[in-house]
Amino acid sequence: MKRIISLLGILFLILVPVFAQSEDEAESNENQEEENIVREDDDYKINGKGDQFIKIGLMPNIPLNFGDSLYVGGAAQLGYYRFFNGWFGIGGDLMAGYNPTLGSNVLTFVPVTVGVMVQPTVWHFEFPLFASVGMAFETCANKKYFPGFASKIELGAFYRIVESWSVGLTGQWLFLDESYTTTDGADADYGSFLQFSVSGRYHF
Repeated sequence: MKRIISLLGILFLILVPVFAQSEDEAESNENQEEENIVREDDDYKINGKGDQFIKIGLMPNIPLNFGDSLYVGGAAQLGYYRFFNGWFGIGGDLMAGYNPTLGSNVLTFVPVTVGVMVQPTVWHFEFPLFASVGMAFETCANKKYFPGFASKIELGAFYRIVESWSVGLTGQWLFLDESYTTTDGADADYGSFLQFSVSGRYHF
């Protein structure tokens, strides 16, 4: 009986440090994992080199320089951009828009532009600024304008819902050159429009 008690005592003395060491190792591993998670969160960037997105937007098209001869119309926009780092990218946009005129005609335009994007990011919020130039095809009252110079500046605010999708609002100014040649010579005109869009972006 004494031998059994002695053996149990020795076994107890051996196992206590082993269990204590196992608990210390488990706690150390948990702490290390928490530190790694925090470190990954600190280093995580919502966008990086090579990331891309496709954006789709619908918007009213508000004329700024036609007086009462042109009414508010609408436009749709499709764009693609690629990041060179976490905040700068290049890409392009295709837009199709229209505005009814006073004489029951319709001004239609299809500008294609390429440009640059600068996008600061705060947590899941993204604030892109776009500047682009290109060409546009325009028609109104049996008159066609091509190639017409086109340029636009766009500022937006987006929220990244999940890694692949963000939604937001944008405001942009669109300039369209409408210079054309008649039998009497060259005639110069231009269109200036303000647009506000609800947009979605697919990131990949």
